[in-house]
Amino acid sequence: MLNKRIIWLKFCELLPWIVAACTVLSANWAADAFMGTFSVWSSGTIGSFSLARAIYIVLFTFFAICFYYQRHAFFRPRTRYLQDEPVEPRKHLVLFLSPLKPDLEHYNGVPIGLELSYTLNKDICLMEQHKKSNPYWPWEMPLRAIRKHLPKLKTVTIICSDKSIIEVNQFLDICKKYAEFSDCSYYLLIPGQRQFISAQTVVTCYKRGWNFESFNELSDAMWLLCKNFRKQGYAEKDIMIDFTGGQKVTSVVAAAITFNRRIKAQYVQTSDPWKVLSYDVIHASPDTGGFGT
Repeated sequence: MLNKRIIWLKFCELLPWIVAACTVLSANWAADAFMGTFSVWSSGTIGSFSLARAIYIVLFTFFAICFYYQRHAFFRPRTRYLQDEPVEPRKHLVLFLSPLKPDLEHYNGVPIGLELSYTLNKDICLMEQHKKSNPYWPWEMPLRAIRKHLPKLKTVTIICSDKSIIEVNQFLDICKKYAEFSDCSYYLLIPGQRQFISAQTVVTCYKRGWNFESFNELSDAMWLLCKNFRKQGYAEKDIMIDFTGGQKVTSVVAAAITFNRRIKAQYVQTSDPWKVLSYDVIHASPDTGGFGT
């Protein structure tokens, strides 16, 4: 049984090359068949049906389709990191909202000792001063993320965990107090709901968020997200996914959704200089080739 398994695995490794060789050979046969047919037609005669030529064309079509499905064996993905490139403002931003820290005192979501003026740039400076002697406020980063896309930003879609879903109303209340955000519409992506939930709706009835440590749940969330974006007619070039909030799993899933898409992902640094970094992942042939198995 083990030998059969090894033989099968070896065959799977050779299969893409077998398909490629057959595609090249059948392409030559199909080209001859097409050339012979066109030669007959160009001479002004109808000619007779040739079974052999038809088989050559069918074989080439079959192997070309097989080669298409084996393309990933030849074109491996590589990552292109857009180092120090300024984030291009986009119309639609996706945020993973982290919960507030339970060991810190807050009032309506704002840490005790941080007095917000609800003038964005001024408050960002206040937050920088506040965290010199206090733990940083997790919701500072989403505010920075939103600011980076003004004034072009039109919608903010928020993905919550089981903990942050309980606090999302407080975060939304803070955002709505900023005049700079007045042109933005806010939506929630809720488990079990096939469409976005508008923040204008009372969302206190929603108690279940996404598991930020589950690849399966977050993959489902990204699938649902793209489906809704497509339904709304949003262009990929207008979408940015911010994965600063959440766990490491959210970073992986957020990056994966940008594979071979014009959607980009961004990250807000949680320490000085607090830059917003952007990158995407494209599907292309690597310069260095594969590393083998």
